[in-house]
Amino acid sequence: MTKVTVLLSVLLSLLFIYNSVHAEDNVLQADFRHRPPEMIVEGKKMWGPLKDILEEAAKKIEYRIKWRIAPFARSLGDLKKGISDILPRTVRTEEREVFVNYLGPIGYQQKDILFLVKKGKEDLINSYEDLKGLSIAVKRKTAYFKRFDKETTFNKIVTKGDDIMAKMFQKGRFDTMAVLDRVSLEKAMGKYNITNYSYANYRHIQRNGNYYGMSKTSINAGIYEQLNEILLNMAKSGKVTEFYMKYELEPPLQN
Repeated sequence: MTKVTVLLSVLLSLLFIYNSVHAEDNVLQADFRHRPPEMIVEGKKMWGPLKDILEEAAKKIEYRIKWRIAPFARSLGDLKKGISDILPRTVRTEEREVFVNYLGPIGYQQKDILFLVKKGKEDLINSYEDLKGLSIAVKRKTAYFKRFDKETTFNKIVTKGDDIMAKMFQKGRFDTMAVLDRVSLEKAMGKYNITNYSYANYRHIQRNGNYYGMSKTSINAGIYEQLNEILLNMAKSGKVTEFYMKYELEPPLQN
């Protein structure tokens, strides 16, 4: 083999290595979880408007999304460490603003906090004060509303997810359950044929912005401003609404 051939071979190998490494440069690591109807997971398949919207926005700046299915608590921890770049449906809180840049919102949704009780027990909770003395199931790392989240005098039973909460309800392990994602919770209840539930008279009324959380410590944090502008423009132009309509879902409000 001549020196020229060897040199050419080395150059081609280096070019291949360079391209292999930099082929992953424009990749955003994003986490996905089952939160119907906006995020659906069946086995290894995932779909929904929040997935499509983020992929469309990333494509406009020549990035692609690499999705991972993971529980919210793990995703939030990895967002803080910079292991993950983006997490859809991240409720905005003061504590999270330390390590999260918020993309959006892509709109606003009525997200009242409900308190699930046994059917016929709706009068158990008529005001916030009635929660005192009750055992209350809550999902780990979920932000409900500021006063409740900071409450230290309530008996909160921390659980990992809707399926576990549904089973615990069936076994009478708590008096009430705080509910942010009603659709997701009711799907879990239906999965176990649980129908003897209702919602207490008291609810905390609130409207939440629909944000994607982006890590402040990830290697891709520098594209936040650019990506945020694209998502906000998609919301204003009606593109976000189009993605929701594709799935026959009510789009988030824009004001």
